[in-house]
Amino acid sequence: MKRALKIIFAIATVTIINSQASVSQAQDAVYNLIRHHYTLNADGSIDLRYRKEIKLLRNRAITAYADKGETFIIYNPAYDQLTINESYTIRKDGSRVQTPPNAFIDQLPSQCENCGRYNGIRERVVVHTALEYECTIVLDYTIHHKGLNGWRESIELTKDCPVEKFELIVDAAKDKHWEATLTNGTKSCKELSDGHAYHLVATNLEQNIIESYSAQSYPTVDIALNATNHINDTVFAAPSPLPEAEDVVGELYDRDSTVWANNIQGWVADNIHTIGLDMRYVDYTVAAPRTTLLSSCGTPAEKNALLAAMLHVAGFRAKSFSEGVLLTLSENNIDLDYHLSANNKTPMRLWGRAIDHQRTITLTRQLAWNGKAIGGGYEQMTIPTEEGSISIDPARLTQERKSPLRLKNCDEQYHYTIVPPAGSRLVKPVSISYSQKGIGTIAIAIKQLADGNIDVVRKLNIDVENGIVTTKQYKKFRKMMQDWRTNSIITIAH
Repeated sequence: MKRALKIIFAIATVTIINSQASVSQAQDAVYNLIRHHYTLNADGSIDLRYRKEIKLLRNRAITAYADKGETFIIYNPAYDQLTINESYTIRKDGSRVQTPPNAFIDQLPSQCENCGRYNGIRERVVVHTALEYECTIVLDYTIHHKGLNGWRESIELTKDCPVEKFELIVDAAKDKHWEATLTNGTKSCKELSDGHAYHLVATNLEQNIIESYSAQSYPTVDIALNATNHINDTVFAAPSPLPEAEDVVGELYDRDSTVWANNIQGWVADNIHTIGLDMRYVDYTVAAPRTTLLSSCGTPAEKNALLAAMLHVAGFRAKSFSEGVLLTLSENNIDLDYHLSANNKTPMRLWGRAIDHQRTITLTRQLAWNGKAIGGGYEQMTIPTEEGSISIDPARLTQERKSPLRLKNCDEQYHYTIVPPAGSRLVKPVSISYSQKGIGTIAIAIKQLADGNIDVVRKLNIDVENGIVTTKQYKKFRKMMQDWRTNSIITIAH
């Protein structure tokens, strides 16, 4: 009996050890080290020395992720000088394989495509070699930045795989201005006083939780080096004259000033190609609205400057900043400030008011039947999605969830009358209505009227605290989103 117990104990011990080993190897890769070292020089130039050491554990890290087998470094030769200090792979047996010269490739960043005036920006691709299980990639490079407007960056410490050590250092010449602000810090984040202007060390960081609509917050450091304005400042710019836009603005005219402003916003969003480039790569300069208009492309800040200028052409009072446009409208002799953006068609909202409180939709209209045959004499039609409506896709909501979910609260009410083909009948009437405490309410009623038309009433109110669905609320919220989407399909039979 004792011998049997010893065998069982031994098997259990081996099982536990193997289980722990399998858990430790479950990650695709692990960063042994990530280091950002910023030096603000006496002449105002900035050196960023970046180093990463990443160990690849599974095949997915080698074949499935471009950021593991390759490294992409964006820089602007007009302001930046890029130097590769070290690049090699340490194989599992300890041997070192140097990255060959032909593995460094300069190309145009995808963000700069379709915009000739940004064709000078480059992306250095480092194709890592000698990749195998348990190899370690080492890359160390320096960007010497000579811009006049400093450097601002937000650095998230966690990555898509664990980080054993993350180090961020700032050194600054005397009388040079710098800022470094840590948010969402954890016990693993230590700010040291050791002779550097700023020194942060974080250890044993878990990987990011990759889930749709995640509200999870991670340790982040915002830095500003020799910046012309504070990290959190909002700097407004008055619009420039833009006679080239007069014809377009005239074509978009509407007697309702709010509609006219929204028309102009929509035109810029649709017709000016967005260059998704961090402003530090262009030394925080914003091209003149005329340049953006004639080139049909621009950064988000440039598109906002163009929108403000076009609104000015229309006679509106508007001024731009990096995140949008401030539009002033006079209503009943009272000036009201509205925020809108040239990078989307989101309706304007009162300045300073939470977006969640603005999304209220009440709509009544008639819809023509727009169904598709699905065989057997049946047709299906999906009720159209209205602009500004809730955009949570239940197909992206996994059954289990580890992180909170972020959304915009809403109060949506729709009443549609659908005119189906003569003689058709509604296959499945719908009548659901329920509430979830702390989340909201849902009500859907779909029925066929005596005249043959289909009456659709859909109501959804989501009101979660701070726009966050907690992990405890998640399953009930997911069910509401599934009901909302599933019952948007109408089936008729001939």
